[in-house]
Amino acid sequence: MTDRQRVVQRLKETFAWRETPGGIFADLSGWWRDAEVLRLLGPALAGLHADPPGTPAPTVVAGIETRGLVLGPLTALHLGVGFVEIRKDHRTGGDPLRRDANDPMLRAETPPEYQDGGLTLVAPRRLFGPGDRVLLVDEWIETGAQANAVRRMVGESGAEWAGVAVIVDASEPKVGERLGVRGLVREDDLDETA
Repeated sequence: MTDRQRVVQRLKETFAWRETPGGIFADLSGWWRDAEVLRLLGPALAGLHADPPGTPAPTVVAGIETRGLVLGPLTALHLGVGFVEIRKDHRTGGDPLRRDANDPMLRAETPPEYQDGGLTLVAPRRLFGPGDRVLLVDEWIETGAQANAVRRMVGESGAEWAGVAVIVDASEPKVGERLGVRGLVREDDLDETA
């Protein structure tokens, strides 16, 4: 069994759907508790975008808070590149619309998703630039709204979009194709274990 097959197996085994008064939610806590999953996730996510020789490799990995801040560094370490955190503006403190002339921020809005309103995603402009190929890493993608916002930020910086590597791909085919999404498992694969 390859490492990728092993991590996919462990992801399925340690995943659970939980029913609460607010509805059913994906409980990922088993993933974070499993040392083997943690050891294998970085290489497995990096391997999703290991394109044929001659294809430019990612030069930086980005991750959206919260879980992207865990998965991104695991992937970046395996690729031997740096990591950029993408923050949700409501958590940056101070005036969320303030623009700091000394450290300008890239900003992109998302449309409303699920029960939430739209978000503003932010990252320091100086961390992306021409010549960079940015790989976004996260645990789950469905609508692609946040990934699309990050892609706009990457384009605004002059960097190139490398795609998205996720643990669970629940996106529609058009979304996945447009954003270059590659996942370790599909949401349907997790339903089998419910």
